[in-house]
Amino acid sequence: MGGRAFPLVAALALSVALGACSGPAKWSKDGASPQMAAADYADCRHMAQHDIQRDVNIDTDIAAGRAHDRDRTQTRETYDASDASSDARLSSQIVKGCMESKGYAPSGSDAEEGPNWWGILNL
Repeated sequence: MGGRAFPLVAALALSVALGACSGPAKWSKDGASPQMAAADYADCRHMAQHDIQRDVNIDTDIAAGRAHDRDRTQTRETYDASDASSDARLSSQIVKGCMESKGYAPSGSDAEEGPNWWGILNL
């Protein structure tokens, strides 16, 4: 990996961390305390991070192998943003499915809006 690979890995890791950032407060379950919701949410986030690590590693390897071409065509930022957004969406979907499987439902404005397909943009 070249000198630019580390910033890419850091950017992808940050986007994945932020991508599923709906937080335990946006999930509700009858009888679940805020501490229980936070623990379940942390569990789901950990599972999501583990599950998408392979994809993040593949994206990083591809980016490192094609860095020269992407720099030459000035498309590096576009590919990096696309990879980060894709990883964040996948992480968010995994967290959502995990929380729902534990009996939680989105609460507040998220219940009306549905999933956040824009990942880190939080639109």
